[in-house]
Amino acid sequence: MNEVKSPKASETRTDFRVSWQLFKSNYKAFIATEIFAILAFIIINAIIIGIIVLVFYLSPNLSIADLHPKTASDESITFRVYGFIAVLAYLTMTGFLYCQYGLAYDILSSGDMFTEFKKVFSYFKNHWWKYMLLIIVTGFGYFLPVGRIGEDPPRPLSDQAEIVSIILMVARVIGLFVLLVLFSSTLPSVTSQGNLKNSFIESIRIVKKDSKRLVKTWGLYFLIFTLPIFALSFTLVLIMPLIKGSIWVIIIMVIIAILYFINLFIGFPMMSLIATRIYNTVDFERFKPLVEDNKKRQYI
Repeated sequence: MNEVKSPKASETRTDFRVSWQLFKSNYKAFIATEIFAILAFIIINAIIIGIIVLVFYLSPNLSIADLHPKTASDESITFRVYGFIAVLAYLTMTGFLYCQYGLAYDILSSGDMFTEFKKVFSYFKNHWWKYMLLIIVTGFGYFLPVGRIGEDPPRPLSDQAEIVSIILMVARVIGLFVLLVLFSSTLPSVTSQGNLKNSFIESIRIVKKDSKRLVKTWGLYFLIFTLPIFALSFTLVLIMPLIKGSIWVIIIMVIIAILYFINLFIGFPMMSLIATRIYNTVDFERFKPLVEDNKKRQYI
């Protein structure tokens, strides 16, 4: 169904309304992708750690004790190894999550407005390395905790180091928003025309063409999905000295966990649908698509 374009003032509302309707119609494919990505993260960690343990166990020159930071002869090396494993698994997980942009493109660029989970593997096969590179630019920290909650209470706000830490937390959220506005269209662009360099060019063209819509739409997205997590995490860090050891710590952390769950299973699919809809409906100079589809792009 082709869309009768609405006034600019209502584009943001339409972006969310249409994307939400399409998510509800295709939630099984998106949720299956999320679950598979999480399983891939766990499996990759388990396989690599298993291989390392086996190598240490079979080698007479290596000690199993070195695999634990507290008993390792060089703690920094142990942390680097586990850090490398975590980053590799994270990139793989997020690469699969970014395949949801392929699902969104299927939905919004076809006549039936429907997609299937199995198509994720096709998009991962064709674009996995592009998706992983774009993770670094468009959202490497999207699923990472906003604030760090340590065992020790934070220093007073008058302490310069603590003030700097708070400024960095705020700057991170602002930075994520700016990156989202500038480069959110790179992923649907890669899915459409397949060239990494051209995806940045198209994304900037969209920013120049309709920056107000991008700011409004992604501003509302941040208000719904991102800022609540940031605000609650930030508040918990500040009030930890007052509530440490009480039930309120557990309650707030459970709420934060629920918000992350909502962000992962609803927020991220919505992000892919919204970004793809913007990419499809903004009138700008496009590069040639990967495949000439007989079906016209649907402006829904």
